[in-house]
Amino acid sequence: MNNNTINTNEETILIKILNLPKEIIGIIKDFVPKKSWVCTNRDNYTLYHIYLKPYIKNYENYIRDTIRRDNYFVFENIVRENYKKWQKISEYTYKNMIFKNYLYFTIHYCIENDSSNCRNTITSFLKEHGFDKNLHKKNIVKYIRWKN
Repeated sequence: MNNNTINTNEETILIKILNLPKEIIGIIKDFVPKKSWVCTNRDNYTLYHIYLKPYIKNYENYIRDTIRRDNYFVFENIVRENYKKWQKISEYTYKNMIFKNYLYFTIHYCIENDSSNCRNTITSFLKEHGFDKNLHKKNIVKYIRWKN
């Protein structure tokens, strides 16, 4: 079978499913795992993204990868879920730099990776929650230099 046949078969199945009555689609939804619904659309991601966390082996790498890819929608959900924890993480070290907390590290990481959408997301989130006042003064970065 070539790829065209597979795509045609998948499209045919999807069309048949969409033509089913809503009651039957609701029953079918109950049997599909919630983690499978995460990738279907934004609304489902917002509802079911908590089911992904157990499957992520290294959550910090997941956050950094999201920033590198400039995936602002996913990053916004991550920030809303974790900002209180990130404020409590004090003196976060990255590449011989010490950041006041993890929030400031994420801003720096967005700048470093040219992720303007993620940076705009976190700065608007900080404004929304009143953390933006004198942000430039609070963003303290200490550089660590080791002497030989």
